[in-house]
Amino acid sequence: MSSYYGNYNQYLGAQRCCNLKTQGPQGPQGPTGASAVGPQGPTGSGKTFVIDHPIDINKYLVHACLEGPESGVYYRGEGKITNNYYTTIELPCYVNNLASNFTVNITQIYDEISEENQNLKCSRVFSNKFNVYGKNCSFYWHVFGKRLSLEVEPFKKNVNLKGEGPYTWIE
Repeated sequence: MSSYYGNYNQYLGAQRCCNLKTQGPQGPQGPTGASAVGPQGPTGSGKTFVIDHPIDINKYLVHACLEGPESGVYYRGEGKITNNYYTTIELPCYVNNLASNFTVNITQIYDEISEENQNLKCSRVFSNKFNVYGKNCSFYWHVFGKRLSLEVEPFKKNVNLKGEGPYTWIE
């Protein structure tokens, strides 16, 4: 897993989906603001971005950003317990320095080895890793973390808005 995440920043930098059509000013943690295709985006509203269609060269895919009252990050993958006790999932080495307040979700994968459903349990994320406990089985995992806090309901008189229409950001 560490070899995959070793190239994580290189992978993200090579993706066209990260080339924003419009964006806010450079903030202390990188670009801030919204990206869009047109004033309302092709889906009507929301922050959208465009990537090449993976199987039809004549099409694009339009995806939208997930929104919430915090700036978050997520990591996901697949794991396997092979010793009837636990396995350790290692996250990228920088995760504890980037985010906090982690939530881990585990979903068991049904297969021939583990025909019965079991109650998988996991530890907290500590030192960029966590343990999943249970009998031998495969599972999917998601880790969500809080990267930055946002002032969710600022008073209009205390902020300076930039941008136009639904694609505005606070300076």
